Amino acid sequence: MSIFTRVEHGISSFARRLSAPQLVFVGFLSYALSGWALLCPAMASGNRASILDNLFTSVSAISTTGLTTVSVGEDYTWFGQLVILSLIQLGGIGYMTLSSFVILARKQPLGPSREGVLKAQFALPSEFNIGHFVWQVAVFTLMIEGMGTIVLYLEFLAVGQRQPLWHAVFHSVSSFCTAGFSLNNNSLEDYAANAAINITISLLGYLGAVGFIVLADVWFSLRSRTKRLTFTSTVILAMTTGIFAVATPLLFCFDPLLAELPATERLMAAAFQVMSASSTTGFNTVPISQMGGATIMLITMIMVIGASPSGTGGGVKTTSVSALMAVVWSTLRGRPVVGLMGREIPLERLQAAASQCTMYLGTLGLGVYALALAEHTLSIELLFECVSALGTVGLSMGATAALNTVGKLVVIGLMFLGRVGPLTAGLALLQRRTLLPSEAVLPRGELTL
Repeated sequence: MSIFTRVEHGISSFARRLSAPQLVFVGFLSYALSGWALLCPAMASGNRASILDNLFTSVSAISTTGLTTVSVGEDYTWFGQLVILSLIQLGGIGYMTLSSFVILARKQPLGPSREGVLKAQFALPSEFNIGHFVWQVAVFTLMIEGMGTIVLYLEFLAVGQRQPLWHAVFHSVSSFCTAGFSLNNNSLEDYAANAAINITISLLGYLGAVGFIVLADVWFSLRSRTKRLTFTSTVILAMTTGIFAVATPLLFCFDPLLAELPATERLMAAAFQVMSASSTTGFNTVPISQMGGATIMLITMIMVIGASPSGTGGGVKTTSVSALMAVVWSTLRGRPVVGLMGREIPLERLQAAASQCTMYLGTLGLGVYALALAEHTLSIELLFECVSALGTVGLSMGATAALNTVGKLVVIGLMFLGRVGPLTAGLALLQRRTLLPSEAVLPRGELTL
């Protein structure tokens, strides 16, 4: 038996002993460390980025966050930028999706372990046909990123952008994967008045954020006039539209920085920043640090809500927030069941939503506390960076690059947990395959609320 066969056998044996959440956790960790190893040589970073900066960039890319401590366009070579782009793509569509697509293309079945990881990674129902879903993810990704590249290339070429094709490919993938990585040091501020670039980036970000389930659902509904959108897709689209419709006028009317712009640019900037926070895309066309305090608070709340399940974005997720809002509304109305849009929400979904929100806010609180300890202070800038990191958003008020070593490590941990999911990370650490006999049935306890 060769050494490679022994290693492969050892890895397979180790993987079989892990649950699906544990495999998701270990998988993303292995890709982050592999990306770190590829970024460290001089051929990638040109010795301009430190070892810690390379780790920060690798985790930020695989988590599709976009926060950086160095300049992607200036401190990394073309090879380094290619590594970053590959990590973004892997992180956006899921680290197992590409290999699963290759297996299916060769007309081979997916193993139960791989199916379990994919369902955990995309938060899919247990009865979901994972084979069809992988094909849909691959096709939609190729089509959407390809069309985005074409439009962005023509626009970058028209405005005289250096290396327009590479910029188009990089920003198209970064937008659809809601990563927010840019080859420009000021993100997309140079194109704040360019409607075509703003609209293209926004569409790519929203298409990635609403999730592959919604994309497939809408596609088949358009092809079949009799098919209607599923309840999940309806909730996701309604929540996403509602956030955009409420937040955009607020930024347009009350932000002092946007008030200095002409009306058309003002509306475009307001809409773009709401999209960027809601989809967790992370690009900006105006300096975030110069926006008003009320705007910063509004963007922070939007980042906490985040994108939708089975998509490329982060956050608590629109469906979880919708379920919790339904609990509050049903309680205020005195209803015995929790309903949303005329449908009763099952108890297990409400438990999942409550767990997701609690784990997320708990992780955020601990992250803010740890960063405050590391930096010996607490400011709105540090709070904003923590929310952006855990939500895998990438918007920054400029504090990330100035963090000390411990502060950078805290943000790295938040970005990684944001991509894996605080709830998934908790399951990976605590969940057992089977319950103990004493845990199967528990005595009822009365708790006053």
